[in-house]
Amino acid sequence: MSSYAPDESAYQLFAEATWLQGAIVTSVFYGVALTLVFNCVRSLWYRIRSRASGYRRDIFFLGYVLFVFACASVYQVANAQITQLGFIDRRNYPGGPAAFEESNASIPINLTFVLMDWCADLLMIWRCIVVYRDTRFRMLITLFGALIFIASFVTGLFWLIIVSVPARAADAWMSYSLLFPYLSVSLASTIFISTLTVLRFLYHRNRVSNVLGQGHGSVYWNFSTMIIESAAIYAICSLLYIVPYAVGSPMANAFMQILGMAQGTAPLLIIYRVSEGKSWTSSVSQNTSTSASLQMRRISANPTSTAISTTTSHIRSNPINIQVSFDVHKSGDNSVVKSVGEDKEEACHAV
Repeated sequence: MSSYAPDESAYQLFAEATWLQGAIVTSVFYGVALTLVFNCVRSLWYRIRSRASGYRRDIFFLGYVLFVFACASVYQVANAQITQLGFIDRRNYPGGPAAFEESNASIPINLTFVLMDWCADLLMIWRCIVVYRDTRFRMLITLFGALIFIASFVTGLFWLIIVSVPARAADAWMSYSLLFPYLSVSLASTIFISTLTVLRFLYHRNRVSNVLGQGHGSVYWNFSTMIIESAAIYAICSLLYIVPYAVGSPMANAFMQILGMAQGTAPLLIIYRVSEGKSWTSSVSQNTSTSASLQMRRISANPTSTAISTTTSHIRSNPINIQVSFDVHKSGDNSVVKSVGEDKEEACHAV
């Protein structure tokens, strides 16, 4: 070992390295979040100014993005500040910088950490409710989503209260022991909600592919990958913290800092896809219902020699018979016929 090394054990040096390297990687995640925020604001502002369809929803998303960005910025600044205190200003703290960071809770870091987690949970639950709202399970999904968020909210609030009390905030064991169940609940809810959402997308994919062909169901796989990649960021970072913490490894110090910024980055990915028009909407679900009511088959026998003419051309080659099945409901004056698809939510056509 170099003679310039501090008089500390290898374990202490490794613990200090995890805190410092975690702060550096967190800064990289903040740069990613900053890029996503810029792209989201640009796309959302364009849609709002052009009064595009759903611009009121885009106003909400714009406020959501700015709020998450504010939390991420406060988290980054506070994390950099406590890193400076531990490694420079309070370098001679008993036990070294690692002991200082473990024994001193930062209220701005803890508060923004929980707020970004709540925002991420709300967005995932909302997306799940959107894709199930045209089904008979919508009330059940809404109830499950509410219960999951309440569990995350209560455990997060309880942890915030504990670490905000000076007498208990200095107790590192108390702070981190309560953080563990809170993150476990949040991780379980993220996996559960993401799985429900992806299953719904895959259901629509199979439904459309069986009727119109494999190529027409690819859009639903794109929706699924969007949810998976966003949830994977949070799930992987959570596991990278939970597993080392469970085995008592100092590596948990680095991943805990990274997890805080990952919570802000993951929902921004979904918001960016939404602002670019690459997301699930209620019209997509309705179009799926319409597509499922179309049955197309090629005529095997020789068709009747009925010429189909238009003002510009005659179509004679390779005829295709298209059969459309409707459940018909006539009004009193027999002027309007309503066609009901498999999901019984399609619009009516004038006759």
